[in-house]
Amino acid sequence: MAKELLSTKTLEEILRKTRMALEEGRSQVFEVAEAARTECSRTEAVLKSVQTEMEESIVEVEELTRRFTKVRVELLRASRDLQEYTDADRRRIYEEADQIRTALAAAKERERLLRVRRDNLQQTLAKMKDIADKADRLVSQVGVALSYLSGSFEDLNKQLENLQLREQAGQEMLLGQEIERKRMAGALHDGPVQDLANLVVQLEICERLYGAGRKGEAQEQFSGVKRIAQGTMAELRRIIYDLNPMTLEDLGLVLTIKNYLDNLAKQSGVETRFILLGQEQRLEPNLEMAVFRIVQEAVNNSIKHARASLIEVILEYARQQISVSVRDDGVGFDTAAVQEKLKSGKHFGLLNMQSRAKVLGGTLQFQSEPGRGARLRVTIPLTNGEGGVAK
Repeated sequence: MAKELLSTKTLEEILRKTRMALEEGRSQVFEVAEAARTECSRTEAVLKSVQTEMEESIVEVEELTRRFTKVRVELLRASRDLQEYTDADRRRIYEEADQIRTALAAAKERERLLRVRRDNLQQTLAKMKDIADKADRLVSQVGVALSYLSGSFEDLNKQLENLQLREQAGQEMLLGQEIERKRMAGALHDGPVQDLANLVVQLEICERLYGAGRKGEAQEQFSGVKRIAQGTMAELRRIIYDLNPMTLEDLGLVLTIKNYLDNLAKQSGVETRFILLGQEQRLEPNLEMAVFRIVQEAVNNSIKHARASLIEVILEYARQQISVSVRDDGVGFDTAAVQEKLKSGKHFGLLNMQSRAKVLGGTLQFQSEPGRGARLRVTIPLTNGEGGVAK
């Protein structure tokens, strides 16, 4: 009996049943994750609609408040200057004030209810995302366990080490993608979304002016609306380019970086300089995209935080590696403090760049001192199968 329990056949049967149980459990957890993601999408759509309604309600409350203040002043004058206002005038003003007060109270209550609904939806969305994330992690962990069981006993330790590295790289890539999504969402919210909200308000003003017969003033307002729309279109084009620089595939990494720096110099007024070392060679698309994104992130950091007047990018092609350096003459920073933020996952810009480089087997280094600018360097191997091989 003891020999039977310890036989290879018995152990293989135990492993087979364990794998079947894990597969079934993983499928069920995956269904939970999918259901949670679906609910997240639905809740996000509803939340977006509620936020739009709330913004409209806020505009309505502000307009009614302005009108109520105006009619109250008129009502005060009618009560004080008895000879200038007839009883019919005073009655008309009082009725108008009462109507506006009622409408204002209803609008404020609607805004309050929308805020409550928005807060509840945000809480629900956070819970659904947490459930989905936990389910995804569990699916990943079960997948790792299944991979362990699929291998032989002799190479189990080797599989464990490799799977841990792949899982870590995958998690860092997902984190980098999430950081990129948050940055794009912030760019859309702070730019085009705000411009479009302003556009709606300006159009409402134009509508009121035109309806009141003040066509000249309405025409002037339309000119402002046109400028806002043109600015919003330009900003959306820039964001779309940041999401997918089409020149990268057609023109290559060198010209894409040069064009990006030239456009940035025109927009920001910061002097940019590009230096190419070595002979350009076309690389795997994912590697070229990663290098370009790293340059983007580093240059954006220099523009936003360093207050630099000069930004220099050096791209170097070597036989077994590609490296990119970004240097600025800005205010600099305390490297020890930044290292602590990086370890704690709070410095999203550097964390994003580090994740991109690490997934491709590369390294990230930075040097800086307060008041003496900063320099960042990323190196990615080309011949180890991790960072990609030159075409």
